[in-house]
Amino acid sequence: MIKVISYTKKPLTLMGEAASRCWNSKPSPRIGIKCIENGHGRVLEYPDVIVEISGYSARVIRELYTHIVGTSRLQQSTRYVDVSNFDYYTPDTIKNNPKAKEIYDNTMQSIMKAYRQLRELQIPKEDCANLLPIGSHTKMVLKINARAILHMAEVRLCNRAYKEYRKLMRELLDTIAKLDDEWTKIISYAKPKCEVMGYCTEKYSCGKYPKKEDVIMG
Repeated sequence: MIKVISYTKKPLTLMGEAASRCWNSKPSPRIGIKCIENGHGRVLEYPDVIVEISGYSARVIRELYTHIVGTSRLQQSTRYVDVSNFDYYTPDTIKNNPKAKEIYDNTMQSIMKAYRQLRELQIPKEDCANLLPIGSHTKMVLKINARAILHMAEVRLCNRAYKEYRKLMRELLDTIAKLDDEWTKIISYAKPKCEVMGYCTEKYSCGKYPKKEDVIMG
């Protein structure tokens, strides 16, 4: 689940205002659009969004942390928050296999039981937290600017990206697109890298677009 805490209202208007001062021109949201289309990404760093993300695994949040530029993050404390009954992510390959799901769920329940037993022994939450699997759900607050959003989309909308991250990315984009008409326009530029470049740069391609070397040789 993604909840918006705050955001820059009328981001294209802000971008146009900032860029117009460099050109001594009349401010206009259209200038902001032109900056996006012409690849002048710096102006996209002015508008940003702050959201609360929950219901996703610690694993996918750890992956999100690899996006450093244009972001700032706070994550739910395992030192102060009791997580003796945590929710967790179940991959489809496990969910659709009854035997695998039984093993997976039993393991998660065993971890929760062990956590509770340690707490009963007065072990601090921060030490019990070492039991937590990377599939357990966590909560975070993410501050991200528009440039970082579009860059993240290029990488994480790829068909070969981790499935849970693709889900998170789509929810983030859908949530931001509903903020106002100008955010809707910005998010319309959020596409996987292959759609932006016209070819795939990955070693292992899904086949949707030709490989980079094939386009260059052609």
